[in-house]
Amino acid sequence: MTYAERILFLGLTPKLEQEVRSRLCPNGTNRVLLSTGDLLEIEKNLQKQPDLMVVYAQRHQVAFDALSMLQQHAPYFPTIVIDPDPSMEKAMELLRAGAADYLGLNQLDRLEAAAVMAVNRRVSRTQMLSASQKRYRTLVETMKDGLVAIDPQRIITFVNPAMCSLLGYTETEMVGQDINIFFDSTNRLVLENHLTKRLKGHSSSYEVEVTTKNGDNIPILISASPLIDTEGQLLGSMAIYTDLRERRRMEGELRQAASEWRQCFDALEDMVLVIGNDCKVQRCNKALTRYLGLDFADIVNQPCYSLMHGKNQQPLDCLQREVITTGKATVKDFIDPKTDRIFSLTISPISADNGKVMGSVHLYRDITEHRRQEQERMHLSRAITEGLEATTMALTNMVGSRDPYTSGHSQRVAELAVKVATHMGLSSDELEGIKFCGLLHDIGKGSIPLDILNRPGRLTEHEFGIIREHPTTAYRILEKISFPWPVARVVYEHHERIDGSGYPQGLNGEQTHPWAKLLSVCDVVEAMTSHRPYRPAHSMHDAFAVLKEGAGSQFDPDIVKAALEALGSDDRRVTVVDDDQGVLSVYTSFLKRAGMEVLSYSDPRLALKAYEQDPTPTLVTDLKMPGLSGLDVLKAVKKIKPNAEVIVVTGHGDKESVVAAMRMGASDYLEKPVQMAELQQAVDRARRRYSQGA
Repeated sequence: MTYAERILFLGLTPKLEQEVRSRLCPNGTNRVLLSTGDLLEIEKNLQKQPDLMVVYAQRHQVAFDALSMLQQHAPYFPTIVIDPDPSMEKAMELLRAGAADYLGLNQLDRLEAAAVMAVNRRVSRTQMLSASQKRYRTLVETMKDGLVAIDPQRIITFVNPAMCSLLGYTETEMVGQDINIFFDSTNRLVLENHLTKRLKGHSSSYEVEVTTKNGDNIPILISASPLIDTEGQLLGSMAIYTDLRERRRMEGELRQAASEWRQCFDALEDMVLVIGNDCKVQRCNKALTRYLGLDFADIVNQPCYSLMHGKNQQPLDCLQREVITTGKATVKDFIDPKTDRIFSLTISPISADNGKVMGSVHLYRDITEHRRQEQERMHLSRAITEGLEATTMALTNMVGSRDPYTSGHSQRVAELAVKVATHMGLSSDELEGIKFCGLLHDIGKGSIPLDILNRPGRLTEHEFGIIREHPTTAYRILEKISFPWPVARVVYEHHERIDGSGYPQGLNGEQTHPWAKLLSVCDVVEAMTSHRPYRPAHSMHDAFAVLKEGAGSQFDPDIVKAALEALGSDDRRVTVVDDDQGVLSVYTSFLKRAGMEVLSYSDPRLALKAYEQDPTPTLVTDLKMPGLSGLDVLKAVKKIKPNAEVIVVTGHGDKESVVAAMRMGASDYLEKPVQMAELQQAVDRARRRYSQGA
């Protein structure tokens, strides 16, 4: 804790000053630098580096003038305002203007604590500034380019380590020397010209060669600027020395690459054109000259619509217009009217550094034969897929028909698995494979007697052993079918657990196929949230709790995270507290229709007892309730779950309660009568804040 040792008083009456001194200057110490009613005197004394200022706002404008002055000369300076006529409106205005705290005359018992908090906040900001300065020094000392400063007489006053490394001198050998010592006679003339510009206050960049201590000449880029003080006087100049040896080497490589690119460009079998915004061909490759039977000279500077489309003017639906307007590439089939051949035409924009489209690249790939083969493959693939799906659904329905309670289970697991896999970014082919795995994952249960499968009581060890065999039975059925995906293996492993506690093989996470780990999660969710003859369906919240508890031990934690996000995460849970049963019913019904899981209580004591056992991310509470107030509920909730988002509901004009609630950590408030749209917006904001904080 840091206490204020140097304090300024502004506008305090003698009686008030005596009381404030007694609270801020214990044991008779004199910590007050200045006590005045003149703001200019305060401004002059800021150079003594005071720790705190106490302002008596006998006139409302006094406090605002003081805070405005401090924002200009000493931002974040700890200032406490004492108001003889306090109000919530003035409190909010002054706190927004920069006051550290706002007290009424009847709140002076809070003065010492408020002063300590204000000073400590400034100490934290000072430490952050010191860290920023340290980062700046580190940046200068570790920057790759050389940095040198000279005075108006061209004597070196500062160099960084990179400058020493570049020229081979130590800092001691360089500081105090004339900058000319690093340049031969030719490059010295260039330097002289630019130093003259510096004397006139102009910056410049130029390339020269410097001579190192070993006598080597190095090409460098100098970017120099004058150093001018606040009064406009020239203090010298500072320059960055960039070693150009690597750039020169790269330029040579680029020239070589350009030559190689031209050769590759001409070796392409696809036809390539570079076209300007005026639709004229700027360059093309040899494939195009061969196709058109024209020389380069007959193609370059000709309109592309004339060469490729046989038209006299640009068509209204020209893709070139679209690419130039949107700056995005586009692909479209093009049928050459002269040859009836089919080409895949890809048009990609050529953009300048500022993002402006300067032209485009047109690539024509002959896909005539490819399209013919593709049509044949599509017909064959469609027939195979339809047959495979029909067979799969027949097998699934056969198992489902034995038990009406589990009928549709496999389809729902497949749907959940595809939804989670889509959220994880898997490809369309993987999604198709996962769907088939989900549909067939319980096909082995067709061999289990129904009296065992749906028995509500405890199974014997022998009966449970029969249950555990259904993945093996499924594997034996499916391993002979030539699926394009590892369906048999995934179904075989869907009851394995990453800690090795699953069945039938006892595999661990590294040994189990990723799709099987995904199915195991979705299988648990669907089974728990579906009705069974021996138990009612559990809530999605209960299923999520099982997944969270098993994440990292039984279930893959990344897949659990994806499932929670894809299937509806924990942030949809909200607790509502209001002693008015009618209002409580309206809130609850509305939030449930909005897809929220709502826990509602009319008794705040029961609400807190339940919240302690099962805290929700968001809580909505009325402030005025018998027994426990909303402020009591807020305080208890923040103790149970500090990151909880609490929305308080208050009567119209009850600003004092709102300010108190916000100080205690409430994140939002609503005024009665509450509109449902406002409630929805407040809950949505709370969910976003909670998710970002989590």
